[in-house]
Amino acid sequence: MQSAILIPHPGLDGAAPPRRRRRIGRRRGLVAAAVVLNQLAYGAIYSWSILSAGLQNPDSSFALGRGEAGLPFATAHALVFLGTVLGGLLMSKRPPRGIALLAGLLYSGGLLLAGCAHGRADFWLVLLGYGVVSGVGLGLGYIVPTTLLQRWFPGHRALAAAVAAGGFGLGSVLSAPLARLLVAHFAADPARALLVLGGIFLVTTLTGAAFFRNPPRPLAIPAQQGPLAARDYRPAQALRTRQWYLLTLILFFNTAAGISMLSVLAPAARNLTGLSPTAAAAVTGALGVFNTVGRPMWAWLSGRTGLTGAFMLMLASQGICLIALSQVSTPGLFLPLAALVCLSFGGGFATMPAMASEFFGLTHAGGVYGLMLIGWSLAGIAGPLAVSELAARSSYGTAFLVLGTVTVAAALLPRFARSPRRC
Repeated sequence: MQSAILIPHPGLDGAAPPRRRRRIGRRRGLVAAAVVLNQLAYGAIYSWSILSAGLQNPDSSFALGRGEAGLPFATAHALVFLGTVLGGLLMSKRPPRGIALLAGLLYSGGLLLAGCAHGRADFWLVLLGYGVVSGVGLGLGYIVPTTLLQRWFPGHRALAAAVAAGGFGLGSVLSAPLARLLVAHFAADPARALLVLGGIFLVTTLTGAAFFRNPPRPLAIPAQQGPLAARDYRPAQALRTRQWYLLTLILFFNTAAGISMLSVLAPAARNLTGLSPTAAAAVTGALGVFNTVGRPMWAWLSGRTGLTGAFMLMLASQGICLIALSQVSTPGLFLPLAALVCLSFGGGFATMPAMASEFFGLTHAGGVYGLMLIGWSLAGIAGPLAVSELAARSSYGTAFLVLGTVTVAAALLPRFARSPRRC
């Protein structure tokens, strides 16, 4: 049976007049730039360890324990799934601009709400604002541009997802030094830092979202006969395949490895290598660069290794580096090993959207991948909590050793991934 591939803009095959092709090219560039600007705010979620350290400072008005200080971060990742599901479903019914604007209002508004907390008695505001409101906004804001850019660049889906994911990763790089300065400035009341961040992010998310738009009306171009000419899966149909659960499990393990390490990075670096608190915080910011670089790097590599091969390499490299981290005692070894973990951790968020659209089609990719991001949510809860518990009971070295061993074993999972569209 011959089916049709939907090409999100005319002129992809060079048939459109040159002037129209140039106009479409400018629109694609504008949307890509708007996506990067929009995503900068959401990447700040990975700077939580800096804010957490401020909240744990015994001289602050909060003076929280380690477990309490991790609750907002864990809550945000628990609820990010609700945002991704909602965003994925809305993408097939509503223009992306309105969804992205709502996401920016929720995410930034949650930070502003959390910033109103004045001390330990108001910690519930941090949980509600940062954990609940911003968590849902984070999921909503992440899924929209990831899906949107794949529509604009259907022939380069992995690289399109990498651009969106790269903006997210760049946000963690830029936000870390800013968060460090703000927490130091508001040392007695560190939640005040969230007021400043929320105000800045309100501007960047809404400005970027204002330029979001779907590509021109799709053209239905007959596709060649072949296994990929099969139907596209709706979210409910994808959930009835074993492949959806396998991909979600792969995403879970790839995310858990990186996010667990990042959640304890600053204290682990101090404990294992003797770094000063200032230097450990600087390492957190520096590693954000590798998280960002890993997204386009693995998108490019996946074109040569295949998507499943890329995930095998990402999981194996993270696991081996985490096992090695459990044995290091010098900053000179700690930083490059942690950087390699971040490269693969970031790469997973660029590669999995393309893998989902290859397995289940591009038409409903937002809904399918949005559901799949429950793996991100679960990893954001289970991974940091497990590592913190292992570190408290034994040591950070033991925590990294266990995490690395599990991740190496998970590297076998992509070998069993076969697209249902090829069956």
